[in-house]
Amino acid sequence: MTNVLATVIIVVALLVAAYALVAALRNRAMDLGHLISLGVLEALLIAQAVVGFVKLSGDEGPASSATFIGYLLAVPLIPLAGAGWGLLERTRWGSAVIVIAGTGVAVMVVRLNQLWSGTGV
Repeated sequence: MTNVLATVIIVVALLVAAYALVAALRNRAMDLGHLISLGVLEALLIAQAVVGFVKLSGDEGPASSATFIGYLLAVPLIPLAGAGWGLLERTRWGSAVIVIAGTGVAVMVVRLNQLWSGTGV
């Protein structure tokens, strides 16, 4: 894992959550801006997965690689699920789902870094 990419993902995920929180507090449904921001977050997460698998194939990585791979595969599903749920829920709660998705991605990337470094096993 690269710390720069992980930091960028965490910042983008928290910005997505903050943007959605403002919309939810203003009683607004999810809009195109939310979808674009989730798409950017998804692209970053896919890049992280590729980097993670490349580093794992090169004999780098954590002692518990199964847990790491599970997180690496599960994290990109969160923005997709959040976008789908947000599109189905055409009230302020659709935006609230995006808040939870962005926060969840940030927490899971922190956990990925812990697993990679061996401090959170």
